Amino acid sequence: MTIPSGIAAVRVTGRFRRPDGTPYQGTVTFQAPVMVELEQALTVIAGRATADLDHNGEFSLLLVATDNPGMDPTGWVYTVTVVLDDGTARTGSVALSSSVTEVDITKLLPADPAQLNYVPVKGAPGASILSGPAKPTMAEGAAGDYWIDTTKTDGWLLYGPKTASGWPQSSLPLGPVTTWRVRDLPDPVTADAVHAGPPPTISAAQTSTPTPGHIKYAPAPVALAGTDRRGTFTWAGAGNFAIGVGTPDNTYVLPLSRFPNTYTSGQGNWSCEFATDSQVLQLRFKHISPSTMFRLSIDGRKVTDLMQPSGGAVAGQGLSHLLTIDFGSAAPRRLRFDFATMPFGGIYLPPTANMWEVPLQGGRFMVLGDSLSDGSAHNAGAGCGTWVDRVGRMLGCTDVWRESRGSTGYVAAGTFANFGTRAEVDVIPWAPDRLVIWGGYNDASSNQAQIAAAAATLFDRIKTALPRCQVFVIGCWSPTGNPAASLVNTTNTLRTAAANARFPFVSPQTGQIYDASGTLVATHGPWITGTGNTGALQADGNADLYIGSDGVHATDAGHIYLARRILGFLRAAMPA
Repeated sequence: MTIPSGIAAVRVTGRFRRPDGTPYQGTVTFQAPVMVELEQALTVIAGRATADLDHNGEFSLLLVATDNPGMDPTGWVYTVTVVLDDGTARTGSVALSSSVTEVDITKLLPADPAQLNYVPVKGAPGASILSGPAKPTMAEGAAGDYWIDTTKTDGWLLYGPKTASGWPQSSLPLGPVTTWRVRDLPDPVTADAVHAGPPPTISAAQTSTPTPGHIKYAPAPVALAGTDRRGTFTWAGAGNFAIGVGTPDNTYVLPLSRFPNTYTSGQGNWSCEFATDSQVLQLRFKHISPSTMFRLSIDGRKVTDLMQPSGGAVAGQGLSHLLTIDFGSAAPRRLRFDFATMPFGGIYLPPTANMWEVPLQGGRFMVLGDSLSDGSAHNAGAGCGTWVDRVGRMLGCTDVWRESRGSTGYVAAGTFANFGTRAEVDVIPWAPDRLVIWGGYNDASSNQAQIAAAAATLFDRIKTALPRCQVFVIGCWSPTGNPAASLVNTTNTLRTAAANARFPFVSPQTGQIYDASGTLVATHGPWITGTGNTGALQADGNADLYIGSDGVHATDAGHIYLARRILGFLRAAMPA
């Protein structure tokens, strides 16, 4: 479009590049603040004009000058907004003078305030806020200072201001974290119980064609087509959902919230919840392998104790399948699916049924760990089949995050990355309310000083980035009742680091539980006794039942047992 004759115009140009010279994509928008009348040209100027950056990161836009004669009102300016494809944005106000015919945007936008130079001027010393795990003493601080007593993890105390005669005797309570309390937890037997109602009928078939007339409720960002509707799914245990590339992956979602945070090798263990009043539903999934498994829960109770095979055809690996579930009657139900290696494509419901969103409860419970929490070939359902989900249920949490990777630790990276690296992308951005850190077994061959430094750095980072997170630390695993010296030393190293960070700690080797101050508060006994495993029975302890034939990882029975031991630790470390 051209600007009418008799109206002065200015061409605005610009170029946007990254520090390495590659061009940006994005938009540049000029917004007129009001409707501007140009009586001489019988024209009204209003609204906005937007230019897209081309493949060179450049734009060119012809705009009405802001000082045309006969304008009403006068003295107005454009609001210019630059939005680049990495999220960078700038906004400013510009006037376009008719005295020029072309101007570069760098002549118009003001400099970034962050680039100004400042001259610091040192003033008089001010009051400080000090802290420590005790009441302040006369020697602590100066007049005007405040003191935070961090002795109690479930409530800090604020003293101050200090006067010439000392600290006041009274204090104000502060709540640094929203803590679990034992009295608020559900009955673990009830919380981990199996659904008592009639079991639904479940079958799987290699097809992508639903029952005629059924409506697809698709997860975002799967594209909608025809009668499709957007499903009201509540994701649990994962985030940053994406679709794959090509057919059929572009019709299935997987989360990218676990290292290495890619569609094909990221978070393979996650859950979703929704409610429906349908008697029958069909779940669309991609069958990957025998590792493709699920667990259904109805109204907060699991239908099966362990994860179940998807029922996908062996010959249909990599192809679309439908899981048909018949509940026997139409009634409102809250449903939950825990998935392991099972890309999700949505739910099909009959047109007479409805779907609605349900909230999660109990806060976000997360575990940062190794294969003892991520699962192995010795338990069903990978990470969804370990102690983690079971403890989450017994704590009343439905948002259970399994941020663990095999062969990793405080120092050990395995084929992924160590705890410190993964915490930056898998833990901190997702802001858990409660976090259990369990590692050390893969680190035990490392230098203890390295382990101590890595643990201290991780714990300090967690405390700084997640000040309201309640953190618990589990010491080095031992799959036998006779732990090697390296495992014992690693546990002692981690116990010291946890005490320095004021995190509660338990030793699996002894069952000794320490509170946030590092004080021994309970001894529950060793978790594993004996020297056997399921492949080499020794009849000298519980290892015969709880340790797989590799002599390291827990069996299904072992994870059920570990969940009870870890729950005992958490309850002992919580306030009443």
